[in-house]
Amino acid sequence: MANTGDPFSMNIRGVTNLIESKLNKVPGQGAVEDQEGVQGEKIDELELKMSDQDLIDLADKWTLKYALYESKIRPRQQLNEAYYLGRQKLSTPAAVDDNAAISANLLFEAEETFLPAALSRNPEPVVWSDNSPTGNAVAEAVKTMLQYHADQLGLRSKMTLMVRKWSLDFLGVIKHGWDNDIQEIKSEVRDAKNFIFDPSGYVDVYGDFTSYLGERITVTAQRLTDMFPNKEAHITLMVDGKMGTEVTYTEWWNDDYCFYTFKDIVLDKHKNPHFNYDREESDVEGQAALINGMNHFAKPAKPYTFLSVFSLQQKPHDETGLIEQNIPNQRLVSRRTEQIDFNLSRSNNSTVFSENNFNQETAKQAATAWTKGHPILVPSGGPIDQAIKDFPAPSIPGAFFEDLANNMGNLRTIFGTQGITAQKGNEDQTARGMILNQQYDNSRIGGGVGDKIEMVARGIFNWWVQLYYVYYDEQHYASVMGQLKSTQYIELSIQNLTAKLVVSVAPDSMKPHDEITEMNQALSLWEAQAIDPLTLLTRLNFPSPKETAGMYMLFKLNPQAYFQMNWPELAQASMGAPQQPGVPAVGGGGGNPAPVQGAQPVAGGVPAQPDLSSVPLNG
Repeated sequence: MANTGDPFSMNIRGVTNLIESKLNKVPGQGAVEDQEGVQGEKIDELELKMSDQDLIDLADKWTLKYALYESKIRPRQQLNEAYYLGRQKLSTPAAVDDNAAISANLLFEAEETFLPAALSRNPEPVVWSDNSPTGNAVAEAVKTMLQYHADQLGLRSKMTLMVRKWSLDFLGVIKHGWDNDIQEIKSEVRDAKNFIFDPSGYVDVYGDFTSYLGERITVTAQRLTDMFPNKEAHITLMVDGKMGTEVTYTEWWNDDYCFYTFKDIVLDKHKNPHFNYDREESDVEGQAALINGMNHFAKPAKPYTFLSVFSLQQKPHDETGLIEQNIPNQRLVSRRTEQIDFNLSRSNNSTVFSENNFNQETAKQAATAWTKGHPILVPSGGPIDQAIKDFPAPSIPGAFFEDLANNMGNLRTIFGTQGITAQKGNEDQTARGMILNQQYDNSRIGGGVGDKIEMVARGIFNWWVQLYYVYYDEQHYASVMGQLKSTQYIELSIQNLTAKLVVSVAPDSMKPHDEITEMNQALSLWEAQAIDPLTLLTRLNFPSPKETAGMYMLFKLNPQAYFQMNWPELAQASMGAPQQPGVPAVGGGGGNPAPVQGAQPVAGGVPAQPDLSSVPLNG
């Protein structure tokens, strides 16, 4: 019999008991994420050397892996869209048009109030360099080009559309690239519902997706053959020669590679075209030399910038959104509105016609005439005072309206639009309180979603600079309005990009600047003597504030000089006129009168008139 007491046997038996024993163990399997080892199906990494068939198999695996995740997120996106458009199902169906928007659709109001408040202006780029004269010149030229493209490409409008799509689809997307037709950079808003993501990937704090992705793109068959002429025969066969047919292909990306699939074929594959890779070239002696590619980015990246706000960085889309969080509030608002409408309708239809005088047809005619205010001919039968009876309309309880107002306020508060929504004036609310409410809502928008939007703008500007490095092999020109309304002209090419740059966005450059609020604040500060007249007039957008402030100070300190400067003829005439008793001198009411020749100074600094010496004093 083997010795089971030796150390080796005891170690073996201890491991066996640890694995097989059920002591202090809970039956069943643990969560997948808590287990070590391979998670999920084994999938190859995208590499450019893969064959076309390997790429097709890889794309099929990625599509299948995303399908289960997509089936869960798509109904939520559709529900958001239905509530945004006001086309959700009501407890009582619409009488005329089932597709008509509901009344009191506050989700639409809040969304479209929130967007211009969050993106009131184009983001302002900030570009730094090494603070050398050359670096500062490069930074200034790049900043001007970024401002030019922000205006020409409609960056504010595109970012507004991106944020709107984010609120509906839990993800916003902008794609960057190069337009061969006009030889210029481009940025376009894309639909997140057309993407295939790695379900375990997520959007990081810089707006980049951390794993592979695919974008389904629909074009005509003719356009597809123009893009991939080597596959023209296959594409033509697929559409039976009808080149106007719309077809959908998929563009797959990771940071380093890109390939395109259409059904069972690979249309093309290549390295990331938006990055200058290091390359080897032969020098004059035939020796291979390594040429370092010039880039703004340290490494290749997928040409997309994503907006993600309410994310735990566990999956591609946000955990929730502003619209989804407000759907319960909108349901309550719609329900209360329906109840009030139903009660009012009953009040308007509370007239009874006696069968002794009316039948079904004549009662209908009488009801129509009653509604229009026409006289009614009562048929013979019972007494007239018993033929028609009008029941008093019951009043609607005030609790209905209070609950409706509370639900509307809760919805606007979540969006951060309570203080900037057009509302009926409240006589009990002060102007200062209204200003503070607006400031709170603006900070809610800026601090919640605004910071993420600024990060998206930062990512867009950095992508544009990278595209300058890759595609600006010739001079490109731009002009923008500079300080003091002067026009700045610059030219930019790869040869000018000789310094490393840091590109960001000016803080709060997209936040709203309400002129009325700023004017009210300036007036409040002026009343509290906390600002000077020049600052006040500047904030009030007064024309020529510096000159006006100077005239004001002259009027306050020396009214006579102010009078002489503006009306010299009247001032001269008044100085020559005899002084009337009881009438103050010119400029009276402020400052000292002009000294009279021959007058003697007296205590207090006011010169005495010579004629006063002959005035008798009462004893």
